[in-house]
Amino acid sequence: MAFLRAIRPWAIIFLVGGMLSFVATAIGGGLVEEKGIFGVRESATARTYMIGLLENEPASLISLLPQTDVVSRALQFAQSESATGQIQPISLTYIGGRTSGSLSVYLYAIEVRAGDGQDQFFPLALTLTGGRVIRRE
Repeated sequence: MAFLRAIRPWAIIFLVGGMLSFVATAIGGGLVEEKGIFGVRESATARTYMIGLLENEPASLISLLPQTDVVSRALQFAQSESATGQIQPISLTYIGGRTSGSLSVYLYAIEVRAGDGQDQFFPLALTLTGGRVIRRE
């Protein structure tokens, strides 16, 4: 009995300390994630490209691609026009990214509804350098 009385204040201190550290970690972790201290924030260029891709806006897409010849741009416009109405975007989620020097890679998850009503979900990675999309996978 005397042993329990002697240990009780310390048990309360450890219990309260454990609860406070849990709360501080939960709040602090959320703030760190929100502020993007340890991760790469989403690029405005990548976001503009993705929205242009989903909304089928060839002008915004081509403006974010590296400069190419007139024939290549005309083919890109034609492909874009032929795809109009075939898919309906449902959601766009930024997953994360990495930057090394001037090269950046951003990952997205996209959900679309095809013309036949079937929902499809797929990942897409954008590689950017110098503010231009150089690769889309």
